[in-house]
Amino acid sequence: MFALDIDPAQEVSMTFQKRGRGFAGMSFLINPAIEIPAIAFPNIVTFSESSTTLNMLQTHIDSDTIIFDYTTTEGKQSVFKFPLTGFNEKYLE
Repeated sequence: MFALDIDPAQEVSMTFQKRGRGFAGMSFLINPAIEIPAIAFPNIVTFSESSTTLNMLQTHIDSDTIIFDYTTTEGKQSVFKFPLTGFNEKYLE
C-alpha cells in the first residue's frame, strides 16, 4: 500500500536512523511508468552533485530504522517508518 499511495510527481526522501538520529539520507522521484514502484540501489551509491559515496549495505547494518517522507496521491504529507531491527540476524547470516 505504501508504494501505491506515493504521488510520483513529488520527491520521496529516505533517511537512515540510529536511535532516532538521522545519519544518511537522500531524495528521489519514483518512476511513474512502473506499475508497482520499487526502490533498488547498487551497493555503492555515488551522489551526482559530489564525489561522496554511500555503502548501502553498511548503512543498513548501522541503522535501526529507515524513514520515508512522501506526498500521498491525495496531496498530504506522510511518513512511513521501516524498522531494521534484526537486519543483521535475519539477512546477513
